[in-house]
Amino acid sequence: MPILALVHLAIAAFFAVHAVRNGRPNYWLMVLFAFPALGSLVYFFAEYLPDIRHTRTGRNAARVMQGLVDPQRELRLAAAEFDRTPTAYNRAQLARALLAKGQVEDAIAHYREAASGAYAKDVSFLKGLAIAELEAGRHTDAVATLERLFAASPEHKTGDLALMYAEALHGAGRSEAAQAFEVVIATDGTLEARFKYGLFQKQRGNLSAAKLAFEHVLADAKRGHAHSRDMNREWIAAAKQALTEMESAAR
Repeated sequence: MPILALVHLAIAAFFAVHAVRNGRPNYWLMVLFAFPALGSLVYFFAEYLPDIRHTRTGRNAARVMQGLVDPQRELRLAAAEFDRTPTAYNRAQLARALLAKGQVEDAIAHYREAASGAYAKDVSFLKGLAIAELEAGRHTDAVATLERLFAASPEHKTGDLALMYAEALHGAGRSEAAQAFEVVIATDGTLEARFKYGLFQKQRGNLSAAKLAFEHVLADAKRGHAHSRDMNREWIAAAKQALTEMESAAR
């Protein structure tokens, strides 16, 4: 059998395993093995890519693929739209595109301008600004931005924003970080939150608490369904790695 055919079958088998594990309709198996090359391509765009886009790793992979085809497309379109119609929304879209290209300081400047005046209390603009500030390592600024957001919309002090706030407090060296993380863990059962809580405890030297948090990530992953594990594979892998490093250091 030609090597190319073997490669096509291997790719089809990979997607077939994904289909079975994630409860996809059985007709995908027929498509994949009857037409390995074309079937794999169709499955990738129809089923696999939408799944991995829900993970940070998947989003990064999608950006890489898009970047290979047209590296500046998203930024170019966002800049053109903002030049044509310089609204606060279009400015924020430009800031998001700049952040995706690693132009963090420019992104922060645009987000700050967007989240001013009539939109000074806009949750989406303030969240974007806080994300950019965290990306830049400006933890004190991120704390101030998030506190401004929570003052305007207290109901949003939950989920990913509460986790971002705890991370910002920790990065800024604020003593309130411990309490903020405890509140997140009490109300947010996501694997990301549990992993980051464990990382926080590890960095503080509370190794027993860190180990317990990482073990909870793996235990929760086992109890969850396949789709949940697929979406959270980044945090599962990170928790496994953290536990391995801790075990090695303890020897």
